[in-house]
Amino acid sequence: MLPFKWIFFDLFDTLVYINEEIYYTGKKESAEITGIDPDEFIKAWKETAEDALIGILRDPFQRATKTLEKMGIKDRAIAAKISLYDVETLQRCVSFYDGATETLALLREKGASLALLSNATATTAFILNTLHLRDRFDVLVFSYEIGVKKPSHKFFEKAIEKTKAQPFETLFIGDGANRELDSAKEMGFETIRIVHPKKANTFIEKELQSSDSHQIVYSFSELLKHLQV
Repeated sequence: MLPFKWIFFDLFDTLVYINEEIYYTGKKESAEITGIDPDEFIKAWKETAEDALIGILRDPFQRATKTLEKMGIKDRAIAAKISLYDVETLQRCVSFYDGATETLALLREKGASLALLSNATATTAFILNTLHLRDRFDVLVFSYEIGVKKPSHKFFEKAIEKTKAQPFETLFIGDGANRELDSAKEMGFETIRIVHPKKANTFIEKELQSSDSHQIVYSFSELLKHLQV
């Protein structure tokens, strides 16, 4: 029997991998088809990330529109093309790490309830069906929906509210970005850091990495051994 009633998972760089080459190629192509300088576009796009992550920009079209405004462009047709490319690019560049889906299925089989906790923009909604995330988890908690992101304690409080979980009976598994593991531990969760050999390095903010105080595993098979599954 598992020692945890609930297991919370981070999404990006924990369960799924972002292929950076596909991601940035998509961004450059979306700029080029609209006649915009790709480097200028990517810079403006990154500047909208915070508002997109907490749901101020509620959908891909709003983010595309805001990005263009930063470049002095107001054109709904161009914004529509860019938002479509945003969705299609994410669908192409995201895939599960080896063993992720099998691990989720096995943990559920062993009686654990599963929740997905992710800092994410509204574009993530368009990979829910592609990755069958609603089928794999009991609860989904996204920063763009609740208006707050990790590592804020309010994010984890929202997760507790949605799941009715008690921190002492809950394990949080993540790659450690955004000080998520430190915050989860402060809230009373057990924590495990999963370190994959490949990850989206350009998205990593080194100064926001979680501390070294967390149990580390290097694969999903090692995670299952640690949990004695």
